[in-house]
Amino acid sequence: MEPKEFDIEFPRGDTPPLKFNLLDKNKQLIELKEQDELYFTVKKSYGTSEVVFQKRYSTGDIQKANDGYKVFIQHIDTANLNYGTYVFDISIKSGDYVATLAIGTLTLTNEVTHISNE
Repeated sequence: MEPKEFDIEFPRGDTPPLKFNLLDKNKQLIELKEQDELYFTVKKSYGTSEVVFQKRYSTGDIQKANDGYKVFIQHIDTANLNYGTYVFDISIKSGDYVATLAIGTLTLTNEVTHISNE
């Protein structure tokens, strides 16, 4: 299964709503088990091991929503990053099974009210 591709763009320091679906082959919402882990990982570029920030299901940063799952990106996650484009993926680990479910770019655009102004 090829990962779904999509791009995200929002002003640096904002708290964007990010929802996504995890559907099985019958297009039914996948219910995660307690031992499963879901990751939303942001990096500067593909191929680097350095993580800019990461959200996990086990920490509550990714939660089940009515029609899928929601990633909680906090303003502090991006407030001090450089403007520009980063890469991300959403992956699942269930026992020995690991799969990349989605991949794309995350672009941080200009802001006027910086964290130092809040």
